[in-house]
Amino acid sequence: MTGLLTGIARYLRNLYATMDQMDQVQVSYFNGRKSVDSMPPLADAVQWQQATGAVRKLPESLVFGLRAARWLKYEHELNRLCKKKSSNPFNIYHETAFTPAKITKIPTVFSIYDLSLRRYKETHPRERVWLFEYFIKTRLRYAGHILTISEFIRQEIIDEFNLSPSMVTAIPLAPDPLFKPCCPHHLEKTRIQYHLPKDYLLFVSSLEPRKNIDLIVDALEKVTVDIPLVLVGWQGWGEKHWLDKIKKTRLKNRVFFTGHIPDRDLQAIYTGATALIYPSRYEGFGLPIVEAMACGCPVICSNAASMPEVAGNAAVLIDPTNSDDLAQAIEIMVQDTEFRETIVTRGLGQSAQFTWQITAQQTLDLFKRVAK
Repeated sequence: MTGLLTGIARYLRNLYATMDQMDQVQVSYFNGRKSVDSMPPLADAVQWQQATGAVRKLPESLVFGLRAARWLKYEHELNRLCKKKSSNPFNIYHETAFTPAKITKIPTVFSIYDLSLRRYKETHPRERVWLFEYFIKTRLRYAGHILTISEFIRQEIIDEFNLSPSMVTAIPLAPDPLFKPCCPHHLEKTRIQYHLPKDYLLFVSSLEPRKNIDLIVDALEKVTVDIPLVLVGWQGWGEKHWLDKIKKTRLKNRVFFTGHIPDRDLQAIYTGATALIYPSRYEGFGLPIVEAMACGCPVICSNAASMPEVAGNAAVLIDPTNSDDLAQAIEIMVQDTEFRETIVTRGLGQSAQFTWQITAQQTLDLFKRVAK
């Protein structure tokens, strides 16, 4: 919740901002030392990315040890707080990190967003995989309930950990209310600010292996339409072989990088895009899909994992292993204006089904059941 404003942070900040407005609940936040009444601020984006980049240069075993020690201290302080509050206890604790905490004084709901740290461990830094495995094996049994974000992941969790179906609940995410079609003036101003072309395809996410950017580059090599690609997101981790492909091909001057950008600018860039391309191999939900739809941007996304569940019939689904499939989808989206408008209309309707009011109310209802 306090890092860069990517998918998980967006989820938690929207969820609890909405829940904070409800009369039925009082929310406190644990900052590692004490409980506070206001949501912790986000980190400075530039400083956070610099610090994360510096940590990536350290030996993996050292990073694992430091993070494990930090988490154990966090867990100790959390339990100490729960003991102090025994006269006026919290009703429930929601663990939102990807490592669960051992809490025995109050019921705990543990969020698992996806199982990529097991299903696609090769796409993550090894120290993160080690951390997840250690704590999931030793702490999962302390969870009173598991909360996840799609029915696809819910079934994976049940199967992976041999849990009763009643132990796991899926509640979907929603686009931030900011994401809606923006005015032409703001769109043009943002396009000029980031030196972007008038027409472009868009990718939004961390630039990391699971997101399958290689497939986009391969597909763009095959299309006959001459349309640029805009990549929005922080550098992430892992090898970026697709960068070498771009430098060595005719795409060299057709790919634009913005880095991580403010939401107001992202809204405009969604609005102006010819299409969002989201060919991820695996997602727990795929928040950019509904964000783009809400801004009137048509979507091309994978037919894998949770993405068909989120996109419904409002996106062009492609095989994330087949660049020909993606190339054909790009050609149709760019050249067939009537088809594109149909996808835009469907997308606006599909994204409207996901709201933070619904998500927050369903989450609160779950918390009440677990707290009994």
